[in-house]
Amino acid sequence: MITHFGFLPSEQGVSNLTLENDNLTVGILTYGASVQSLMFRGQPVVLSSDNLTDYLDRYIYCGAIVGRVANRIAHARATVNGIEHSLDENETNGNCLHGGGEGSSQQVWSVLEHGPQYGVLTLEMADGHMGFPGHLKVQVRYQLLESSLRVEFTATTDRETLCAFAPHIYWNLSGENTINAHVMQVDAEHYLPTDENNVPTGQIAPMSGTQFDFRETRALGATALDHNFCVSRERETLRPVLHLGSEHSGISLEVASTESGVQVYDGRHIDRSGLAIEPQVWPDAINHTGFPSMVLKPEDTYKAVTEFKLSQRAHT
Repeated sequence: MITHFGFLPSEQGVSNLTLENDNLTVGILTYGASVQSLMFRGQPVVLSSDNLTDYLDRYIYCGAIVGRVANRIAHARATVNGIEHSLDENETNGNCLHGGGEGSSQQVWSVLEHGPQYGVLTLEMADGHMGFPGHLKVQVRYQLLESSLRVEFTATTDRETLCAFAPHIYWNLSGENTINAHVMQVDAEHYLPTDENNVPTGQIAPMSGTQFDFRETRALGATALDHNFCVSRERETLRPVLHLGSEHSGISLEVASTESGVQVYDGRHIDRSGLAIEPQVWPDAINHTGFPSMVLKPEDTYKAVTEFKLSQRAHT
């Protein structure tokens, strides 16, 4: 079902596509191809607003598909196929964040097809858009499984470019004011330390002995998180990457992905009221030798899949 959600300042209309099965009800906005709401057995488990204006301000990126490159590119500079490109500097420190100020999260996508339990949205990004080379065509397919939301990307380009999309959903499994009491476990041995501008230093550091050691399940507490956990050195088949749980509600989230990394952000700008879990290529990979590739060539098709599976402990 598609309903009207609101108007942007440009007066462009935004629609909300509702998907539903026995366990899940999900609202998808055409603005940013964003997960506007997600109910599990009638309980909200993501940050949500019914006001489109919130997604332009305090809830910027909330639930959205971010790209054409998720995360930060240092100094908004990237060399692709031997040519250095100046990208949109949409952070005050000069970085390019989430594909620039008019990245995929700030675009109105088109609904290509939909049914009760799936929807396919499309977007085209012109050659030179936000400084990136290549006319990029991207699709995201949202599919409800029994108790999972599957997010599947495909993209093609007519010129060598960078391509690394990610869902940017903020999770709160309990309805509490903060996610500090949530517990998390990550299937990784290393993480990427960052500099004062939140860009990876280039070091691939062991999690052991650091505040980022989530190899075993433990509470988030006040850990400051805006870091990439290194799941693998390249894209792989779908496999578990992260577990999040709430003892308060008994709800658990299992995240599986094909991606080489998973960025975890504590939502500090919204008082830690939600945890962003973003499976993606390692941030700023184009500027670091030994990081996974985020280059897409005309002869290839970008494919990436993430599944968010919810469950709830039975009351005893």
